[in-house]
Amino acid sequence: MTKGHTSNIGTTSLIGFASGKVLDTLTKSKICKSCEYWANKVNEEGYVKWKESHVCTMTHSGSSGSMEADGAVEMFSRSVQNHKLRYTRYIGDGDTNSFKKVHDSNPYGSSCSIEKLECVEHVQKRMGTRLRKLKADNRGKRLADGKTLGGKGRLTDVQIDQITTYYGNAIRANKHNLEGMRKAIWTIYFHKKSCDKDAVHNFCGEWCSYRKAEKEGELASYKHKNNLPIAVMEVIRPIFKDLIDTSLLKKCLDGYTQNANKSLNSNIWKLCPKNKNHGLRVAKIAVAIATSIYNDGAQAYAQMLEQLDLVCSAHTARFLKKKDLARTANARQRAAKASLEYRRAKRRAAKESSERNEDGAYSTGAF
Repeated sequence: MTKGHTSNIGTTSLIGFASGKVLDTLTKSKICKSCEYWANKVNEEGYVKWKESHVCTMTHSGSSGSMEADGAVEMFSRSVQNHKLRYTRYIGDGDTNSFKKVHDSNPYGSSCSIEKLECVEHVQKRMGTRLRKLKADNRGKRLADGKTLGGKGRLTDVQIDQITTYYGNAIRANKHNLEGMRKAIWTIYFHKKSCDKDAVHNFCGEWCSYRKAEKEGELASYKHKNNLPIAVMEVIRPIFKDLIDTSLLKKCLDGYTQNANKSLNSNIWKLCPKNKNHGLRVAKIAVAIATSIYNDGAQAYAQMLEQLDLVCSAHTARFLKKKDLARTANARQRAAKASLEYRRAKRRAAKESSERNEDGAYSTGAF
C-alpha cells in the first residue's frame, strides 16, 4: 500500500538476480471480511453452515510492516523443497528487519550462512536523505561563515540531488574496485569544495572543467562555478565519511539493484490498483498473472488460456507476439541516449522549479 497508509494485504516476491526470473511469491492478508461479518452473528441462522464451509483468508497475524519479513522467511524456508536451491545472497534495500528475520530463522542450518548485499540505488538514496535531514535540522542556524546552510549558492535541493547522483555514479562506475569507489566518492567532496583560492582537483578526471582548462592552458581565466562554500562542506563532511565506510561499500561491489522487483510490483499494481479495495483472491490472481507476464512475456497469456481449455487462435498468437516486440522496442528506445537525456532534462527542470521556493521544498516525510 502507499506510504503512510496501513495495508491489509501484502505480497512478497523473490527474484533471482542472475536468471532475472521470479522464483517465488507469497501474498498475505491480515483480515477476513467474512469472519468480520459473522463475528457477532454466531446465534443467527446460517452461521453453522457458513462455519463448516468457510476457508479463512486471514493468513497473517501482526503488523502490516511485518508482512514482508514474514513472507521472506517463509520463502527462504521452502526454497530447497520447491526448487532444490539455497539462497545464500540477499540483496536488500536497507530494510534490515527482513534480512534479520531471515538470518535469525537459519533456514539452511549453521553450515550455510546468508550474506547481506546492498541495493546501489537505496544506498545512493541515503546520501540525499542524510543531506536533506541535515539541512532541515540546521534551518536558521548560522555556520562558521555567518550564513545558513541552505539558500542561494549554498546547500540547495538541486545541489543535494546533484551530489546524490554523483555518489551513486561513483559506486556504479567502480564495481569490483573498492579503493576506486572510495577515491571516486572523495573526488566528489573535494571537487565541490574547490574554489578559486583553494582548488583541489587532484583526483578529478577528464570530465572536470578545471582539468580541461588546465590541459588547454586557460587556468588564468578559469572561475569555479557550482561549488559549495568551505563552511558548508565542513558540515556535510561527516556524512561523506559515514557513506564511504568500507563495510558499506563492500556490499555494493557487484552493483546489485532491485529494479527487477520494482518492475514486477508495477505490473502487479496495474492489475490490482492500490486505490481500490481488493480481497486476497483478487490479489493472488494479480500476482500470478503479473509473475507469468514478467517471466515469459505476453505470450504467457496463451498458456493461461490452454489451462482453461480455451483454444488460442493464430490471430491471438500474433497479437501476443506483437505485444512483446513492442515492449522490447519501447525498452530499447527508453534506454537510448536521446531519450535518456530528455528524461534527465525534464527531471532537472522540475527540481529547479521546486527550488525557487525554498520554504515549500520537498523533504523526506514532510507530506
